[in-house]
Amino acid sequence: MPDRKTRAVMQALERFMRGECSAPAEKIVSDLFCPATRPACIIAPSMKSTASRSLVVALCLAAGISLAETKSAAPAADALWQKVEEVMNGMKNPKERPKSREEAMAMFKKGLEDFDAAVAKLEAKNPKDVRLWKARLFAATTAGVREKVGLPAKGELMKGLKEIVASAEADKDTKGEASAILVLESEREIEEGTLKGADWTKQAEAHLKAYPDSRLNQAIQRQMDTQKQMADLKAKPVDLKFTAVDGREIDLAKLRGKVVLIDFWATWCGPCVGEIPNVVAAYEKLHGKGFEIVGISLDQDKEKLESFVKEKGMKWAQYFDGKGWQNEISSRFGIQSIPAMWLVNKKGMLVSNDVRGRLEEMVEKALKE
Repeated sequence: MPDRKTRAVMQALERFMRGECSAPAEKIVSDLFCPATRPACIIAPSMKSTASRSLVVALCLAAGISLAETKSAAPAADALWQKVEEVMNGMKNPKERPKSREEAMAMFKKGLEDFDAAVAKLEAKNPKDVRLWKARLFAATTAGVREKVGLPAKGELMKGLKEIVASAEADKDTKGEASAILVLESEREIEEGTLKGADWTKQAEAHLKAYPDSRLNQAIQRQMDTQKQMADLKAKPVDLKFTAVDGREIDLAKLRGKVVLIDFWATWCGPCVGEIPNVVAAYEKLHGKGFEIVGISLDQDKEKLESFVKEKGMKWAQYFDGKGWQNEISSRFGIQSIPAMWLVNKKGMLVSNDVRGRLEEMVEKALKE
């Protein structure tokens, strides 16, 4: 079983994997890599990418796999497996912390090269060693990172996870980890339109039943709760009324016929600020065609908010109540991490709760409907 520190890493990085603001996650990533620098700058400018998320998943797995208790009849194989673990641990806890994203990527590249070499030696000595499935799990989660750090592609995340889950030789803990990551990664397909929410829920329920002790189950349960809430929200027009910080009266019911982005954000949220150029560009391009934005700010400093939106050219209305994470509107809609970018169609119906990275594309599509 993973120790308390490992469980804390896994739980805190859950949201960071999605590129969202979470103070515990940022602190832990910062502690692991570079306390003097923002983790989002060092590890991944865009945590929404599969490669970036996989990098963090791999680091989490390094924490857990290194603690696994394994047995082997061959002392030589034990020594080779120890080398595999040492490499994974070295990727999790580097002796020298990188000072830039480039150094972090170079470090991870070297770690993957050493990992490949260590695994190859173990496979050559004992190709049926069951611990190789743990290594394959680590390899699957780093598949999307390889090209990012300049290494040839080697396998694919979802395919690798499915192979582990289907294996008769892999131990239950390893299969449980693979199954959990598979469920969490599959949720993206709902927003992409390739998987129905009900089918994802069945997949998640099947995982929870088969692997009740998986350490990622709490994350899966939270995502199931979110999916249920989103399904309820999508069943009727979104009800949202407020007086903006500049005095404008906003009522979503009066914006029918327009496509509206509801942007939950804050000036102190790095990923939120990173999205602003894209949001401003989409607004300038599509506002005249029927695109509107309403901001829900989780800031606590009104003057800072007003100065910030003016500086960044954010012309749309902003809701502000100074309550931070206890913001009345974000709390009512169950927002637990930001940025959260919801798109409402011309009929006032929520069509997506995650348009980050594809805002302009989604808005143009909704405008044509």
